[in-house]
Amino acid sequence: MPLPTPDFWEFPKPQRSTCLLTDDGSLTTSRLAQLLIQRGWQVVVISLPQSLVAQQPPLPPEVNRLLLTELREEYLQQQLELVLGTYGSIEAFIHLHPVTQELHNNRFSYLKAEKAILKYVFLMAKHLKTSLTQAAHQGRSSFLTTAHLDGEFGLGGKIDFGVIGGGLFGLTKTLNLEWQGVFCRAIDFSPELDPETTAQAVMTELYDPNSLILEVGYNSEGRVTLVSETPMAA
Repeated sequence: MPLPTPDFWEFPKPQRSTCLLTDDGSLTTSRLAQLLIQRGWQVVVISLPQSLVAQQPPLPPEVNRLLLTELREEYLQQQLELVLGTYGSIEAFIHLHPVTQELHNNRFSYLKAEKAILKYVFLMAKHLKTSLTQAAHQGRSSFLTTAHLDGEFGLGGKIDFGVIGGGLFGLTKTLNLEWQGVFCRAIDFSPELDPETTAQAVMTELYDPNSLILEVGYNSEGRVTLVSETPMAA
């Protein structure tokens, strides 16, 4: 179902609120970090091991990069505790999922890297739960994920895509049920969209006052969501 552009809610937040942003290896990370800074956020970018995301785009000078070098959960937990100890609470987490699928002879080569990234996001959610749920008592806290299926949740039937990133939708919708007060949203971007469009759309969703919509897609035709069809009477 097509969706209009949402209203923009400048929700109250602590003066130096912190957003944790995962690096997808593209200029979307750079542009989104800049937009967040312009809205008064402290931004910490988590760059995953280069075995998972090879590229590291340049960042604005105000942004700190946390470069992860290992895959162990204990190591990830230590690094997140370091961020929390430095910046205090985390009010927002945004995962930018890289476009990692490859096509070979019209069949997908499902990359182990994408599976590892998905697992990493699940672990980040586990260790950010306390900070995000506590921040929700002081104002809005947010958990956003992005994927690159086809901009229509894999239902468009127009382009090929890898399905592994679809697991982010299940995670985000589950957290919406379990984390009371945390604004949760999963976004599906068509891989054809450019970094500027993608970054602007993430900001649009972050500041949407409507917390009832859990998943949104973006493609060349605009903004959409899923609705269930009512069966026709016999």
